[in-house]
Parts: sequence; structure tokens; C-alpha cells
Amino acid sequence: MATLTEVGFYTRRIIKWGAVGLVVVMLIPPAWKLVKRIYLAINPPPPPAPTVRYGKLPKLVFPEADPNYKPQYRLETIEGALPKLPNAARVYFVTINKSRILELEKIKPKARALGFDQEPVKVDDQTYKFIGTNRPAELTVDIIYNSYAYKYDWRSDPRILDEKTISNNEQVLLEAKNMWQNLGLLAADLTEGKAKITYFAGGTGELVPTISLSEANFIRVDMFRADKDGLKVITPKGEESPVNVTLSGSNDRTKRIVEANYSYSRILDNDFSTYPLKGVDKAWTELQAGGGYIARSEAIQVTVRKASLAYYESGQPQEFLQPVYMFEGDGGFVAYVSAIDQGYSQ
Repeated sequence: MATLTEVGFYTRRIIKWGAVGLVVVMLIPPAWKLVKRIYLAINPPPPPAPTVRYGKLPKLVFPEADPNYKPQYRLETIEGALPKLPNAARVYFVTINKSRILELEKIKPKARALGFDQEPVKVDDQTYKFIGTNRPAELTVDIIYNSYAYKYDWRSDPRILDEKTISNNEQVLLEAKNMWQNLGLLAADLTEGKAKITYFAGGTGELVPTISLSEANFIRVDMFRADKDGLKVITPKGEESPVNVTLSGSNDRTKRIVEANYSYSRILDNDFSTYPLKGVDKAWTELQAGGGYIARSEAIQVTVRKASLAYYESGQPQEFLQPVYMFEGDGGFVAYVSAIDQGYSQ
């Protein structure tokens, strides 16, 4: 028969090794996860193959460029070379309203909110123009693409330049947002995106940019979409958005807005497909050969400092939101090259 001393000795050993075993069992799952994470970091699985379910995509339409402008490029990035970028990206489907039924009737309340009470003039099957009856203003609407272009002829009213009620940036941005909100056109990604404020003087009869608020007669608000998949949504002119409002310094509500443009396509967040990309090296070679589109530059010798992926919004009706390579450099240089592999682009 075991003595009490022997029982106590074996009991302590059982407790000791049982505790050790319990700790080991508890450590196995996190240790396995750590080993798996290290293995996947060293040997990452191949990315899923692009789905390309839309077939060949339409070629991106860039504005016409000056054929005589042929800059010479030099690459000087922080990395010392072109960056490593993804080899595939999402392409989103964009809704287009192809029905003309009752669309004009839906737009008339918006026109009345802007001070147009008369029936519009039909320009063509999808374009209508509202003319102001007691002020020099007009509103052009495309009922298919739900785009708006408002203009007030401030040049016919020289006294407007004497009115200097120009609010601060925050108030002006709120005023622009309220305008589109009141018309039922303020989308969430425009609210969440960035905005650019520009001051203009109008003493010459033209809108001339000025950096001084005290010299400004007008202030323009460009509203940009929020980033998509961590990528910027860029426009043909880089710093100008197809959704913008230009305000005067007048306190008269009928003269406060002198210009407003709204060209906005609704992107279906859940309707997308992945497509292979041509690669930033090929895009760089294409740009050097005169391809792509130069959104902003005047220099002949261009030093490119950065290359990245972005989504391109043309400001014109487009069926898909497609990625582009964006090259940025000294002097405000910006250029775009279509990113979709040429085998999947018409």
C-alpha cells in the first residue's frame, strides 16, 4: 500500500504535467495559425483568375489632345523605378437610363426649383433647354443621362461684380451641396469625396483664377467622388469635376449661382468583374511613345515622380468604370493610360 508521502508525490507530478499538457494544448492552435501565416507570407497563393464576365470592354474615350505637343519624359520616383502594382483590378457596371417615358416630367420640378417655369425647348430626342423668362439664364438637360448644365449670363449684369458677399470655403461647399441635395441629385459618394475651391475674378469679362479672396468675384466648387477600392476616381481635367457649382458674390438668390454642371453616372457597387491589367511598365512605354492622355502639362521636358492606379470618369456617358494608370510629375504634370490588358479592350 502506498504511503501518504508517495501519494502526495505522484499527485503533485500529475498536477504538474497535467498543467504543462493543458498549456501545450492551448498553445497549439495559435502556434499553428502563426506557422500558417508565415508560410503563406513566404509562399502566397496565386490570386484568383480574373473573371472578365463583361467580355471585351469599350475603349476609354479621352478628350482630343494637341497632336503637336510631344514631351520628353524622365522617370525619377522615390523607389528609383516604377512601382509594383496589382496585375488585375475591378471594372464596375454603370447604369444608364435608356427610357424616355415620363423622364421630362420628372425633370420639370427640378427646373422650377431653379426658377424655370416655362415649358422647355426640344433640342433633340434626349436634350431639352429651359429658358429664363425674366433673367438671362438657361438650363440644358439630357433626360437619358440625367445631366444638367445651368448658366446665368453674369456679363449682362455688370453690377454683379460690385457685390462681394463671398463666403468662406466651408459655407460655400455647404451651399453647393445643398443645391444638389434640394434637386435630389446629391449622391453619397459626392458627399464623402473631396472638394476643390477656386476663386475667380471677372473684371475682364472672363473668369480668371485668383488666389486672393478679396479680389474674387466668383467662387467655384468642384465635387469629386470618394475613392473606389482605395483608388482615386479621376476626371479628364484632373482638378475639375463634372459636378461643379460657380457662385457669385450677390445676395440675390436669382443671381447667386452663375454656373452649375452635373454629369454623374451611378456605379453599381455589387455589379463588377475583375480584368487583367497590361502592367505599369507597358503603360509607361505607351506614354513615352505618345499614347495615353495628358490631362495637365505645359513643359517639354517632363520629370515623372509617381505612378499609380486610379479609376477614370470621363464626364461623358460610359457603360463601365475602368482603371487607368496615372502618371504625375513636376509642374502639375498628369497623364492617364488605359490599364486594361489590350486583349480585353476593343
